[in-house]
Amino acid sequence: MSEVISSSELIPIESQTKTIQTCFQQCLYEVPNFQRPYSWSQDQLIDFWDDVILAKGDFFFGSTVTWVSEKRDLFNDTYSIIDGQQRLTTSAILLSVVRDAFRGVAAKNGDVENFDADVADGQAVTTQKYLMVRDDDGKSYPVLRRPENMFYEVIQNPNAIPSGAEWNGSAKRIGEARDFFEEKVLAELKGLTPYEQVERLKSIRSNALKARVIQVELASEEDGFLVFETLNTRGADLRLSDLVKNLLIRGGAMDADDRKAISERWDRMVDRVQLGRMSADVVDRFIWQSWNSRREAVKEPELFKEISRIVAVSAAAHLSYLEELEGDAETYEWLESENVQIHPKNAGVRNAFAIPEFVDSVRALAIFNVSVANSTVLAVARKFRETRLIKQAQVVEVLRLVESFHFQYTALTNSGSTGGTRGRYNRFAVRLEGATSARDVAVAIEDLKEKLRASLPDRARAHQAFCSLFYAPSLQLNQAQKLRARKIFIAYVLMSFAKLERLLPAGQNLTTWSIEHIKPQSTALDDYRDPTYSIGNLTLLTDRLNSSLGDAPLSSKVKELKKGRAYFDSELTAWEASGVDSPTNAQIEARSRFLANDALDRVWKL
Repeated sequence: MSEVISSSELIPIESQTKTIQTCFQQCLYEVPNFQRPYSWSQDQLIDFWDDVILAKGDFFFGSTVTWVSEKRDLFNDTYSIIDGQQRLTTSAILLSVVRDAFRGVAAKNGDVENFDADVADGQAVTTQKYLMVRDDDGKSYPVLRRPENMFYEVIQNPNAIPSGAEWNGSAKRIGEARDFFEEKVLAELKGLTPYEQVERLKSIRSNALKARVIQVELASEEDGFLVFETLNTRGADLRLSDLVKNLLIRGGAMDADDRKAISERWDRMVDRVQLGRMSADVVDRFIWQSWNSRREAVKEPELFKEISRIVAVSAAAHLSYLEELEGDAETYEWLESENVQIHPKNAGVRNAFAIPEFVDSVRALAIFNVSVANSTVLAVARKFRETRLIKQAQVVEVLRLVESFHFQYTALTNSGSTGGTRGRYNRFAVRLEGATSARDVAVAIEDLKEKLRASLPDRARAHQAFCSLFYAPSLQLNQAQKLRARKIFIAYVLMSFAKLERLLPAGQNLTTWSIEHIKPQSTALDDYRDPTYSIGNLTLLTDRLNSSLGDAPLSSKVKELKKGRAYFDSELTAWEASGVDSPTNAQIEARSRFLANDALDRVWKL
């Protein structure tokens, strides 16, 4: 099918129906720098395997939208892909697995009687021609050029010298897709003779190559930018981050070098944001929270329109917005991480992450699984970095307010965050962003404190929830119980008492500490409600000391506990004075109540 639409009001379009085979034989493809990363999930890979590879006949694979970015007289033209790169990339990944499977059959069965290993090797060479091609002068071209180094080194040319580049999120997903297909292909070959394996691999390759697409060809790159904003990829809408990247490259770049520079800056920013995060929408959420830390909040579906509005002023406005995101990414990288550590101090640089107390609060919010306050954390870190209007003590104060509120509201009573909670943090962040004096900052902080205090859960409820904290590492627990009895959370609780008494400095690495049951666990029932597992029977000390104390009586433990900087509250001190070898259940329950009062009155008081 061939059709040309030409009108002064329409974008010129030409379309042709092609198989994946003719696409990879007659065209070279490249993924332009404003495109989204590879993003197919396992569900989409399963659909591809079932619908394309296991199909009995030809499969219509949807459309690709392209424009010719490089013409050649005696060789294939290069087409930049606006839509369809996920399908073409997945096809190439599958073909690379088939190629390597042919080579594996040849290597493993070279000595098998009546089997010619050269046939399997020859099929591997044939498959490789759909991934790399040569022109009449012998120059080699990848059939599909992507930005990830690993795509060339693993998928297209495994003989290439490795670049050593770290796999980013997109590269990891490509690697996961390849692992998926390797597992599927190997399962198909299981139990077959070498000859049957070759035939099965040829069938898999044939089905992949027979899949049909409609290749839509646009007249120019500018048309591509415009069409990109209106397209959906197969099975998933374009994400906010895809649209924003396209917007910034189109509006902020004057030429190809500019587009490349903006794309590379965007990718570095994304790598920061995605560090250790698995959620597919993490970049969208970051963009939204960054916006909410500076400007009046908008609903996420409306955000792209608002971003388009603020950058429409000029090319410089596009770059200015990119710089906003880059700056906030430096903070966001460390949010929601239970392993965040103190950054070294650099002369002349105001970095909130070099403040131990700030880091402790950020880690605490991650332990509570709280992200609703991210707009406030971003705003505080940015105000401290960029101005001298907020003091270090105020940075610590704001984060402690947020931490203390969510210890009671989220960690203890499991009160779900609402739009009102998010709005409170957004309004404070915007107010802090607009503050032009130290007084403005102080008033905003005081107002936040009052609003958080007013939203605290009922004290009796929080008190009871604290008394029910326990640590029972040897017991089988359900998921809800595990969340409240995680070692890092209980260690955080006990560490907070010790820090308040200045027994330990801020900035401790919680993973290096251990939890001691004062009354030995060996005496407890197989029930997490046994007082032996209760918060009232726990103290914190180093792993080394914990392993040496074992089931020793309290009188023998006291010296080592004090050496380990354990917090001796009045109840624990009374146990020591009484000379008991082990506290009674009544004493443990009394200490739980004492610690609960201390927690609400002093440690996490707003």
